[in-house]
Amino acid sequence: MMAQEIEATETTAAKRKTPPTAWLLLLAGLVVALGVSYAAYTLAGYSWAQVVDYDSPFITAANGVLKSSRPALDTPIPGATSRRTVLVVIDGLTDATSRTMPSIEALRKRGNDVALTVPQPSLSYPTWTTILTGATPQISGVTTNWYEKRVPLETLMDVAAVSGRSVVVASPKDIETLYSASKVASTAYTDWVEGDYVTDTIVDDALSLAAEKKADFVFALFPDVDEAGHSFGQTSEQYAATAAQVDADLARLIDGLDDGNTVFVVLPDHGHVPAGGHGGWEDPVIHTFAAFAGPGVKPGNAEGRLQDVAPTVALLAGFQAPSGTSGVTIDGLLADSNGQAQVLDTERWQRFENAYSATVTGSSTTVELADAQRLASDRLDRLPLALGLLAIALAVLAAIGIASWRALVAALSGALAYVAVYNGFFFLAHRYAWSLSTFNEESMIQAFFNGRMIEAVIAGVIACAVAGDIYLLMRPEPRGVRAGFNVEWISLGVATALAIQVILGLQVAWFLWKWGAETVWRLPDLMWGFKYDLDLIQMTAIAGVAILGPVVTYLIGRFHPRIRAT
Repeated sequence: MMAQEIEATETTAAKRKTPPTAWLLLLAGLVVALGVSYAAYTLAGYSWAQVVDYDSPFITAANGVLKSSRPALDTPIPGATSRRTVLVVIDGLTDATSRTMPSIEALRKRGNDVALTVPQPSLSYPTWTTILTGATPQISGVTTNWYEKRVPLETLMDVAAVSGRSVVVASPKDIETLYSASKVASTAYTDWVEGDYVTDTIVDDALSLAAEKKADFVFALFPDVDEAGHSFGQTSEQYAATAAQVDADLARLIDGLDDGNTVFVVLPDHGHVPAGGHGGWEDPVIHTFAAFAGPGVKPGNAEGRLQDVAPTVALLAGFQAPSGTSGVTIDGLLADSNGQAQVLDTERWQRFENAYSATVTGSSTTVELADAQRLASDRLDRLPLALGLLAIALAVLAAIGIASWRALVAALSGALAYVAVYNGFFFLAHRYAWSLSTFNEESMIQAFFNGRMIEAVIAGVIACAVAGDIYLLMRPEPRGVRAGFNVEWISLGVATALAIQVILGLQVAWFLWKWGAETVWRLPDLMWGFKYDLDLIQMTAIAGVAILGPVVTYLIGRFHPRIRAT
C-alpha cells in the first residue's frame, strides 16, 4: 500500500509543470532586490560624502556681510579694559574627571563654573573650530577630523592680533593646518606622536614665549587626555593618571602667568564615553564645562554653549568677537559689560542673525524662526519623494501577496525575525548606539560598517529560515521541492529579502523626508543620520541574502522534517 502511495505522489509530481511566469517573477524579484542594494550602496556613499564635504553657505556671509559692516578691529572699544587672556583647551577631558583636578577646581572657586553643551558632531576639529571661531559646524563647514585646509573664518587669535595684541600659541601642529596661526601669532608646535606625553613641552613653550613676547593673548591645546581616552577608555586608570599629570602642568602654566590681572579660561572640546569614543550625543561627551577666572568674571555658576565661549572670551579680553561667531556672550558669568564691548557684541549678533536668516530663507527674521520656516519648506518639497518610496514599497509587498498570500505572510514574518536578530547583535551583544561615539577612532569606521554588513547577512539568512518554517505551518499538507514546488521555495528566499528591504526602505524614506540626502544649509540630526547610514548599509548587504536566501528556503523545502515525514 505504501509503495502505491509513493508511486502515485511521484506520478503527480511528474505531471506538474511550473509555468514560465513563475520563473520570470522569481528573476524579476531577484533583479529588484539586487537593484535596491546597489541603489542603497550608492546613496550611502553620497549621503556620507555630503556630511564630510559639507560646503557651508554661510562662509560668504560671515566673511563678507558681517565683517564689512562692523567697526574696524584696530579701533579701541570705548571704555573697554584690555586684559591679558589665557585660553587652554584640554582635549577629551570629561566634566567628572575635571572635578578631581585641583588646578581647575581652584579656578572654579575664584571664578565661574560654566556648564557647556557641545554641538554635533562632537569631534575634535569641529569643536576646536567652534571654540576658536564661535561658529558651529553648520556655519564653519568643519564636520569631521578629515578637514585638511585652512578654516575660512576668523579665530580669536586673528582678532586679537589685528586688535593690537601680542598673541602666543603652543599646541600640536594641527592648529597651524586649520587656522594658520603662525601668520598672526608667535607659535611653538609640538609633534603629536601616539604614546608620547607632550603637555609638559607645550606648557614650557607657552611660558617661554609668553615671557619673551610679553603676550596679551595665550592659547594652548593639551592633547594627552584625549589620547588616553582613546587608548584605554575614559574610566581607566591610565585616563585618570594622565588627567592628574596634565593637572600638574596646567598648574605650572597658571602659576607662571597669573599676575592678578589675567583672565584664565580652561575647557575641553568634548568628553568621552566610558569605552573611549566621542563624536556623538552621549551625556559625558556633549555636557562639558568651562572654568573662567580673573578680572571681569563674576563668581558662581552659569550655563552656555560651546559657541558662546569665543564671544565671551573676546568681551573679557576687550576686543570684538570673530565675524562668523554664531554664539552669544554668557551673561551669567560677566561681572560687567567691559565698557561698550557688550553693546558692540549685541550689534554683532544682530548682524549675524540677519545674515543667517537671509541665507536660509531670503528674509530677515530670527535664527529659530528661519530654521523652522526652512525645515517646513524643505520637508514639504521632499514629501512627494517620501510618498513615492512608500508607494513603491507597498507595491513590492502587493506583488508578493498577489503571487502568494502565504509567501507574503511568511516573508514578513522572516523580516520581523531579521529586525530582532540584527538589533539583538547591535544593541544587546555589542551594546552599540546610533552614535559616532561608537567608533573609538576614525580608522575603525570601515571595519565597523563591514561588521554590520556581515551581521545583516547572517540575520537575513536566519530570516529566510524563519520564513520557510512559517510557510510550512500555513499549509495543512506540506508541499516540498520533490512535489514539484521548487520555484515556490526558491522564490520565498527572494521574497524575504525584498520584505527586509521594504522595512528598511520605509525607515530610509522617513529620514529622506525629515532631513534629505543632500546637506545644503544644515547638518541633519546625527543620531538619526547614523541610523540612516546603517539602514542603507543593511539594504546593501541584503544583496547577499537575495542570493543565499533562496538556497536556504530551497533546502527547507527539500529536507524539512515535516516534508520528509510526508
